[in-house]
Amino acid sequence: MSTGHRPTVLIDVDGTIADSLPAIAHGFRLALQAIDHPLPSESFINTIPGPPMVETLASLGLSDEQVDRAFSVYMDHQRAGGWQRAEMFPGWPELLRDWREAGVRLATATSKGEYFARKTLDNFGLLDAFDFIGAASDDGSRQTKTEVIEYTLKELGIETDEAVRPRGSVVMVGDRIHDFEGAAQFGIPAIAVKWGYGSESEWASAAAVASSPGDLNRVVREMLYL
Repeated sequence: MSTGHRPTVLIDVDGTIADSLPAIAHGFRLALQAIDHPLPSESFINTIPGPPMVETLASLGLSDEQVDRAFSVYMDHQRAGGWQRAEMFPGWPELLRDWREAGVRLATATSKGEYFARKTLDNFGLLDAFDFIGAASDDGSRQTKTEVIEYTLKELGIETDEAVRPRGSVVMVGDRIHDFEGAAQFGIPAIAVKWGYGSESEWASAAAVASSPGDLNRVVREMLYL
């Protein structure tokens, strides 16, 4: 185990802890219907969990006004209870308990807004397992995965500069390219979980790939020298 820093696991929420596609996709469809915009293919919709919704909407070529309107409808849907459509992927209560017992500090690093990140984790009975909830800000000032990771590291007192941070002190767990690239900005090794919404081409950017909760536990322990 590294000295000088408590070993820390940063964990994405959508697609990693939460099977949130049903909640996100339904709100996304309602948002596009509200501005009379054609729905994209199902294959596209299946990839929307992960990046900020504003970024996803803008990628469809919408005007700023359309993005604002669609995002407002999406958020109204979530506030009305749409977020409750998300379900927890298996194994997380046991994983978090095991890591905490090993002395690991746990934090989220999610592009999901903090309010709904907390609501989702609380609904799963996982909120109290985390030492810190790193998330996008609800006012929109912090949105990208890189911004969220930087914020989380600073709030935890962890060096953002890889050169002065003890090796094996932090790992990132996620399912999409945004998780892996965001972590790489700070020299943090990322573990891709295969049960999320990513693809093999995205997993290639991660330091390791886990196909099951047990596999993830093993890789985290190896990377943190537990």
